[in-house]
Amino acid sequence: MIHTQTHDDAHAVTHSKQFVIDDELARLPACERIAAIRLDRIRRAAGLPERPVTLDLGCGSGLYVAAFARAGCDVVGVEPHAATREAAAQLGERLGIELRISDGHAEHIPFEDASFDFVYSNQVIEHVADPAASFAEVARVLRPGGAFWFSAISSLCPSQTEIRRFPLFPWYPDRLKRRIMYWARDHHPHLVDYTATPAINWFTPSKARRMLLANGFSEVWDRWSLRGDSEGGGTYRVALRLIRALPAARLLADMLVRNCSYGARK
Repeated sequence: MIHTQTHDDAHAVTHSKQFVIDDELARLPACERIAAIRLDRIRRAAGLPERPVTLDLGCGSGLYVAAFARAGCDVVGVEPHAATREAAAQLGERLGIELRISDGHAEHIPFEDASFDFVYSNQVIEHVADPAASFAEVARVLRPGGAFWFSAISSLCPSQTEIRRFPLFPWYPDRLKRRIMYWARDHHPHLVDYTATPAINWFTPSKARRMLLANGFSEVWDRWSLRGDSEGGGTYRVALRLIRALPAARLLADMLVRNCSYGARK
């Protein structure tokens, strides 16, 4: 039976999209706070121009494109999914700003060499087919001295939300994790929330540092090095100093935090 879309069907789709945009707008203030904090951390570590030319790699619906624009960046996004780019256009219309978003992938960024001061990528690199090629592409589009920040899934924290029914999954060997993820995608997609691009790249600090240094970067910082001493109270400052000073404390902190993040300078 061929289904013909009725007026009610079209209205339901429009109404559903409206709810999605409303949800994104509700998340925007939190994204603005996070963007400001992360931008400040990168400024302290690497230095950036007053109005950095910024790329949000894998920008999704454009929330961080909007957030970085409001933080004073000259920002564009890259997103491979057409439906998501359409949602970003609708978000921009609601905000009254143009969200500039191009079609592209992390392994093939559609911009010329040395185009950006700062590249940002939030929970994207774990899903790309080739993380080394992605890092090399980021280095290519960065200007000399430019900075990169990315977050991904950690191999150190035993807790994760990327696949169901596999306890302690982050601690599995990388090859086994990848095989299980592809098996789940192809045969039991409900285990990975029906995504076509499950998380296949998991990071430790040593792995992230090694890959970044091998693909065009000269200096790398983990999340604890990037955090500012003034970002919290007295307990926070003491804990941060211990984490920075003691390898065992740093390892324990990494085991307690589900995601990892790194900054790097070209």
